[in-house]
Amino acid sequence: MHLNKISTYFCLTGIVLLLGACSTPSDRTFKQEAEKIANQLLDTMAAENYTDAVKLYDQRFFERITPAEWQTILKRLNEKFGSYHSRKQTASNVKHGFSTISKATTVLVYHVQYQSNYTVQKFTFMSDEKAQNMTLVGHYIDFPEQ
Repeated sequence: MHLNKISTYFCLTGIVLLLGACSTPSDRTFKQEAEKIANQLLDTMAAENYTDAVKLYDQRFFERITPAEWQTILKRLNEKFGSYHSRKQTASNVKHGFSTISKATTVLVYHVQYQSNYTVQKFTFMSDEKAQNMTLVGHYIDFPEQ
């Protein structure tokens, strides 16, 4: 009798986990939602509209730098490497949290080609587990050796 209760418990736990997994969007959905924001940001940067660019970041991004300072960095990027030419996404990753208030983290990496060089730009997004409320919380720009 005791073994039967344990088997029933594990069976019910498995069903609950299976149902939970079925209601979570695929990683592709998280990636697509993040790509919308990343592409909008890169298009805004290409147009040299830095005031609108900083509006696409979550307030958590500006805990260590002001929007005005970040605008200056983005402007200097174009001044140093010339005008924007193209971009190519080279990597992506989605990590899911495991709690009752879980968050998903989506990371996208782009090679962004400018007139005289390219940069590697890594974007970090946070969202709920339904791929809604996607926010840009991190943007790292690497300048490869010339």
